[in-house]
Amino acid sequence: MQTSIVKKKLAEGKPVLVPKVCYLDPNIVEMLGLLGFDSVWLCNEYRAIDPSMLENLVRAGRAAGIECVVRTGMNALDDLARFLSMGANGIMVPHVRSVEQARRAVERIKYPPIGCRELENIYADADFGLMPLDEYLKAANQQTLVVIQLEDMQAIEQADEIAQVEGIDVLFIGPSDLALALGVAGQHKHPEVIRAIRSVVKVCQARGRVCGTPALDPNHCRFLIDEGVRYFTDGSDWRLLLQGFRQSKDCFGPLGFTFRPERMR
Repeated sequence: MQTSIVKKKLAEGKPVLVPKVCYLDPNIVEMLGLLGFDSVWLCNEYRAIDPSMLENLVRAGRAAGIECVVRTGMNALDDLARFLSMGANGIMVPHVRSVEQARRAVERIKYPPIGCRELENIYADADFGLMPLDEYLKAANQQTLVVIQLEDMQAIEQADEIAQVEGIDVLFIGPSDLALALGVAGQHKHPEVIRAIRSVVKVCQARGRVCGTPALDPNHCRFLIDEGVRYFTDGSDWRLLLQGFRQSKDCFGPLGFTFRPERMR
């Protein structure tokens, strides 16, 4: 089992930047690892990734030394142990609104005495059974990253209680759904969203947790670092492809190349 670079950096108070892979190509995961990123996140919330494909994405991460965090569906607790057995280094649980939801998630991710995950130690996370059992159980509890997403005001208001659940590493504010719930859809930098982030940072600092949220852009990220946020997601293969191809049109258009207008089908 890998020793988590991400958890080590967070424990040292250092910021971590985690890109997202939207398109299901293991080559992209491997490329990010070779580029030197510490972690990548894979979303299984909005599209159910075929288990064989997800396993290949995670396997590519192991090959390139990049940690894979899988976001599950909000009601898919049975999937958590499966993702970890594939070799995923962490789990992101969306739309946690209560202490009980947070506790149930941790119980399925962690082994006793922290949780009650069922024992199976013949797969990738246990080096296919090569790790001594006691070492594996200790490493699994210590090295697996648990990210709990707070995405509405009910969750923000209970952040202190949620942060006290043993086994949680990161409280991650999702600004898109939070802004939507606050009636300011799309305004990720709205004062009410910032106020919520600040309140969660305060909770995390008091409870020994880490606050996370999307970086959005370098200036906003700098602001958030100064506020105390340390775990950041940033961009995706989709966004970079879109930006890159648009930049290509902008660069070559002046040379006489023409392009059809962008359109929605």
